Amino acid sequence: MDREELQQLLRQRPFQPFRVILTDGRTLDVRHPEMNQLARTFIKIGIPVPNAPEPTCDHLVYVPLAQIARTELLPVSA
Repeated sequence: MDREELQQLLRQRPFQPFRVILTDGRTLDVRHPEMNQLARTFIKIGIPVPNAPEPTCDHLVYVPLAQIARTELLPVSA
């Protein structure tokens, strides 16, 4: 996966949630750009606390950019 493409997705305003599809078939949804850390060769994707009243990061998943097959936009929730 191209780092610049991920950076554009994280910085776009208004933010459009997106899904990261990994080469092993796993998927991770990015709904809150502030919960993620993008480095040169990897991204740490923040996993939110379920049913929290406001976005709160529970933990981070380390993903090498080479393991990202593609991304796809998600619908904006109300």
